[in-house]
Amino acid sequence: MGLVWYTGRGDSGRTSIPSAGEVWKDDDIIEAIGDLDELNSVIGIVVSVYPKLKDELVEIQADIFTISSELAGFNMGFNESRLKHLEDLIAKYGSSLPLITKFIFPGGHEASAFLHLARTVCRRSERKVVKLFRLNKAKEIHVKYLNRLSSLLFVLALWVNQVENVKNIEWMGKVK
Repeated sequence: MGLVWYTGRGDSGRTSIPSAGEVWKDDDIIEAIGDLDELNSVIGIVVSVYPKLKDELVEIQADIFTISSELAGFNMGFNESRLKHLEDLIAKYGSSLPLITKFIFPGGHEASAFLHLARTVCRRSERKVVKLFRLNKAKEIHVKYLNRLSSLLFVLALWVNQVENVKNIEWMGKVK
């Protein structure tokens, strides 16, 4: 018999994590970790279709795993230096972008479209982590990091379109 890729331990709808012991799979912590896993997967798609950003994005994927590990109860030492790293990337990639005064439709280059998708998954992840933070089950740095990451993903989406000579489409709607 070959390697078995399942354990069956979660068949009851429960799982266990160090921070909370045995919990239902719809527990707030598991929901947040699941959304962060989804975010990492979407970023992985960007890495696959746009290797120019591989180094930056793989480092971010490692940060997301670290945050997930801390939510699960492991002390990984995640700190403000990672936030500063994101801010430096925003400055680097945002420096050549024009001022945005209107909403931008997600899309353009394929990598830009996936970066916009990653941004929205990041925002959902952030909301889940904010809920945990309010319950003292997440750190403030986790919230700050995800907030800044969504800004970086937006900047990168615009940057990819600029580098690839794809025009961003602005929403021209009027607010009444």
